[in-house]
Amino acid sequence: MFSAKLDDTRSESRTIDNDAPSGLRLELLDTVFSLADADKHKRVTDWQLYRVLKQSMGLAMAPESPMAGPRGGAARQLRDLPWQRVYDLICRWRTEFPLEMRQEYSRRINALLSAYKIAWDLGGDGQLHRVLPAVANTQVEAAFQELNQPRFAAGLTSFREAMSAYHDRPQRGRDACKNIFDALESVSKEILGMPSATFGNVLAEVRKQQSLASETISVLQKLYDMANNHFRHGMTTPFTLKSAEVDFVVVSCIAGILLFVRI
Repeated sequence: MFSAKLDDTRSESRTIDNDAPSGLRLELLDTVFSLADADKHKRVTDWQLYRVLKQSMGLAMAPESPMAGPRGGAARQLRDLPWQRVYDLICRWRTEFPLEMRQEYSRRINALLSAYKIAWDLGGDGQLHRVLPAVANTQVEAAFQELNQPRFAAGLTSFREAMSAYHDRPQRGRDACKNIFDALESVSKEILGMPSATFGNVLAEVRKQQSLASETISVLQKLYDMANNHFRHGMTTPFTLKSAEVDFVVVSCIAGILLFVRI
């Protein structure tokens, strides 16, 4: 479901999340059309890829049969696409390839995205996912597995909404932060049997029970304060968190979810 595991150095360098550089667009064209050419059964043709580009991107004015041929026509149309739509096209083109070629499609696309420091990788589900350090990515997958228990259904819904916003293009930072914290609150209330509580009530109970170290509770309290100040319904300031801060909130809340599940 989530992106391929990458080492921390590679993930830290994936900084472009609001552009599709011109060089990337040209290499994308070569990558996809070359893969189609490599299929000895010719199940994907240049004209097919061009038609998919024209139709799926809603390019009503693009010629049906460009004079420069399908590759030339695709290059002109791809050059002018809004950056978000370039990534939509990556996902859409993948569906044209037979199942046995999609792994190679993803491998080539991900090498290209990495080379241009793009913040997403193409996952096995055919969708683009923001690249996380390997350790954080492992936490995401572990949280997803834990929340598949029926009692965590509400938390899982918030978790999924958070990750959808986190991976979106452009990223919806406030939605990602709000929903991942909602997931943390939901899980913690379920674990402590406090269905009507707030996260503040949860922390008060944890302090009373002394079920966590005081330093751990302090970290959770600061995360709660940050949530209330920046992205929950009681927020006191407009949402201005930077991308790296969104990463921090998402990863911290996921760590908190795993903490409560494993108490």
